[in-house]
Amino acid sequence: MKKLILLSILLIFFSGCDDESNPLNDILGTNITAKEKVADVKIEARANFASDAQLTGIFGRNVSSDGKVNLVDFSSVKGFIYMMQSESLEENEFYMPVIASDPVKLPFNLNDLLSFVQDLETKERLGGVFGLLSTVAISESASYPDSDEAMVKFLNGGGQAYLSANSGAKIDLFLVPSKSITINGIENSADWICNFYGGSTSLTLWLNSGTGIVTTF
Repeated sequence: MKKLILLSILLIFFSGCDDESNPLNDILGTNITAKEKVADVKIEARANFASDAQLTGIFGRNVSSDGKVNLVDFSSVKGFIYMMQSESLEENEFYMPVIASDPVKLPFNLNDLLSFVQDLETKERLGGVFGLLSTVAISESASYPDSDEAMVKFLNGGGQAYLSANSGAKIDLFLVPSKSITINGIENSADWICNFYGGSTSLTLWLNSGTGIVTTF
């Protein structure tokens, strides 16, 4: 309770700061990357959904240009949504981290998640990918960058130019299961897809976690 009171006081005191520049966001843990909350979500899902629950994907809505979301910024709909899959139940559940509490279960399905995608062409392509998420999970051994690392590559791969040319553009991130070919053979991985969009234009990029190469989706 004391921590919650202190947090509230500090947030009110610094409420005049811009959300992304506010130094307290990182200190207080209100700015998070996607991988920071994976362990918490797994614990919650395995306790209240299914003991064999596995991460099958992550959707980042209105992510900042540093690959993070602010848990206490309510100026727009934003956050990381974690898709969990149970092989034994053949079901999916969706969770979102919140400030000062355990992750909360959302009354979503895959179609609901797809409805958040603004660009029609990207939505059609992701529809095929999302169709696999009900049966395929991201392996515990999968190696992939966090959202902030991925965003650096997306910005360097054309995202920064798009943002510069489209003031007010927004960013959505998607993490999906994949396979990578390495010198050791075929390994489990997970790839990031990034959708920059604003007005009537958009740019969707794919980051291959195995090679680190960004291509147009």
